[in-house]
Amino acid sequence: MTSSRSLRAPRALRGLGLLAASTLPALPFIAHAAEPQTLQPVVVTATRAPQPIDTVLADLRVIDADAIANAGPMTLTELLQIRGGVEISANGGPGQVSGVFLRGSNAGHVVLLVDGVRINSATAGTNAFENIPLAQIERIEILRGVGSSLYGADAIGGVIQVFTKNADAPRSEASVGIGQWDTHEASLGLARKAGATRWSLQAGWRESRGFSATNPAASFSYDPDADGWRNLNLGLNLEHELADGHSLALRSMASRGRTQFDAGPGTDDVNRQRLSSTALESRNRISADWRSLLRLARGADHIRTDGAFPGFVDTDQDQASWQNDVAALGGQWVAGLDWRREKVASDTAYTVSARRFLGAFGGVSARLGENLIEASARHDDDSQFGGHATGKLAWGYKLTPQWRASASYGTAFKAPSFNDLYYPLAFGFSGNPNLKPERARSAELALRHDGGALQGGVVLFASRVSDLIAVDPTFTTVINVNRARIRGITLDASWRSDIWTARGEFTHQDAEDADTGARLVRRARQYGSASLGVVQGPWRGGIEWVVSGDRFGAASNSAASRMGGYGLVNLNASWAVTPRWTLAARLNNLTGRRYELVQGYNTPGSNLFVSLAYADL
Repeated sequence: MTSSRSLRAPRALRGLGLLAASTLPALPFIAHAAEPQTLQPVVVTATRAPQPIDTVLADLRVIDADAIANAGPMTLTELLQIRGGVEISANGGPGQVSGVFLRGSNAGHVVLLVDGVRINSATAGTNAFENIPLAQIERIEILRGVGSSLYGADAIGGVIQVFTKNADAPRSEASVGIGQWDTHEASLGLARKAGATRWSLQAGWRESRGFSATNPAASFSYDPDADGWRNLNLGLNLEHELADGHSLALRSMASRGRTQFDAGPGTDDVNRQRLSSTALESRNRISADWRSLLRLARGADHIRTDGAFPGFVDTDQDQASWQNDVAALGGQWVAGLDWRREKVASDTAYTVSARRFLGAFGGVSARLGENLIEASARHDDDSQFGGHATGKLAWGYKLTPQWRASASYGTAFKAPSFNDLYYPLAFGFSGNPNLKPERARSAELALRHDGGALQGGVVLFASRVSDLIAVDPTFTTVINVNRARIRGITLDASWRSDIWTARGEFTHQDAEDADTGARLVRRARQYGSASLGVVQGPWRGGIEWVVSGDRFGAASNSAASRMGGYGLVNLNASWAVTPRWTLAARLNNLTGRRYELVQGYNTPGSNLFVSLAYADL
């Protein structure tokens, strides 16, 4: 097993990568090759109501089905980094604990929804992106910027909404693949319709022998063994039309992960995690202009740990939501109620193990001549911290049919997690029951071009987070620090022709403690991605670049905690052997770049994955 050494592909694999690069004009691209899609896709996350993406004033990204299908053997976090304009962290390879940073905010400042259902950990306050399989996903929408006025607590950095595969059209699909570190993958999907009932079923499996999660910089947790990963997942969507405009649906996603990790030398440490989201939905057309959605759901995040520090912690979230979309007075109105109850069970005794949230929200989006207006407001009642009011106002102006300028201002908050508040004394560390919720204010200015072959824009953003929760200087508890200040600019552009596609996105940001000037942990000043793809006949190929500046692994910003910047090059190619069968290959980290996303933890070197897929759509 490797430890701190670079994980490099064999020479044969390097040769394949160079061959792919030299023949790129004759090959296709992957995730970005002339993907067939509607001119203006409809999105829902920005305002909680369907709207054409060219009318959205928020900073929104969409990763569609074709991009996901062509991504190959990626984790969800890797796909978000390449296509979603985010920063990521990972405590080692696939299956290890991962995090997503939106606009310089903390990993816990992101609301993750699976078909509208929260499944985050109430103890850690973060999301298990590492165990949400791409095989289950139809589309991803990424809202960057405050979202509490529609989605409640935690949405300081934004909202990521995952939509699982549905039964809109009959399909049969299957795939198998093999890659580095004895990685194997298989998936199966079916969708059918019978009368007024339609259903889809998705199942997947992936496992890898893996590589050592840690290197010697991890200090006492370093253990130079292979840390493997296995995931089994199942998804079901069942919909029945009761009458015209009235339907019932059951949506369920379950994922079971088994991940080896390093807690110290000489121990076999294993995390077993079960994620699930289950929702029963009633959709009703009350009138020509009034649509109603009632959702009853449960999200679960259950973890069992064996090894040096055995234990378990379970989060269950019972949820109910009632939303009404009404077209009236020249605008699209949305109003509703959200209720959620978090329950924690653990071998560790928490002083409080349950809490409730009740939120009432409303919003409107309208066009008045060349003016676009979006407004939303929400009031949340927290059984622990009382009431919180949040709001957002955005204005846009159509300079031309393709160009629009916009400005927005919004507020958000996050309640402390159970670990923040009540973690019992262990290894000299304990929670702090006197914590206050984090509060945020955010503003942005944007100029965007939508239409034709060229799309792109520029966004200026600025946020202040008050009462930011962070580990105190003595590493004995967590405290509210005064303020965090985040400022930045994002540039993005994409172009496509019948054959070629190109895209790029770059962010410069200052994410820092407003009192000390120190940079926030694991946030780079600059990061971005770019891709170039080509399609010719049955061939598709492309190249991706991912870049990041240096980051710090500790709030002190000490020289010892500095993690250097990095640049990665990935290659993709596929061949449609027949209209239904496709052979594909993906070579990640072509140059074998050594880098860290979390200090003391390894990342993959060069690695190749080959797959064969069948699709009858």
